[in-house]
Amino acid sequence: MILCDEWNLGESLRLALLSVMPEASILWATTPGEALKELTKLTHVTAAFLTLPASEVNAGSLGHRLEQRGARIVIWGTNPAQAMPPFETLSWPQDIGALKLFLSQAPKDQS
Repeated sequence: MILCDEWNLGESLRLALLSVMPEASILWATTPGEALKELTKLTHVTAAFLTLPASEVNAGSLGHRLEQRGARIVIWGTNPAQAMPPFETLSWPQDIGALKLFLSQAPKDQS
């Protein structure tokens, strides 16, 4: 799942994810409300790339719903603030090799 309201940024990540994982089913929401609506249809989410500050994800039910579905929660963007577990951060854009390496690594310890 991608949560991003900036078309160029979101589309660049979507295309990069598809080039690394062509079999992936990628949902794109532009608002937290839209993301929550999509989540009600899903039982599992592998990863969620959010352009929100971690504090906003924690403030609502989005973070909780993503955790319930087993999602790896990634705060991303051109200059994301470093996030504390259970969130990870990803600067974007970057080269495809770096994205592939990021996705192949186990999620950071969430304890």
